[in-house]
Amino acid sequence: MPDPADLPAARAPRVLGALAALACVACCALPVLITAGVVGTGAGAVVGWLPAVVAALVTLAAGTWWLGRRRAARGCGSAACGTGGCGC
Repeated sequence: MPDPADLPAARAPRVLGALAALACVACCALPVLITAGVVGTGAGAVVGWLPAVVAALVTLAAGTWWLGRRRAARGCGSAACGTGGCGC
């Protein structure tokens, strides 16, 4: 059974990736919805920032995943780590 302290760190890349996917879908859908008149023109201000938000979320998700894999490869993150094993 995994250590409960490691669960949020293991879940972070998935959550950030899901947020990036949602922002990407919004980035593609908002211009169409604005043109169709479904949402107001105030949403146009958001459309300009969404590509940057998507890029930042993808970068954070990839970095979080990479750091988690690196820590797991070193052996840090096991239950024995906190007892003076690897000093992470």
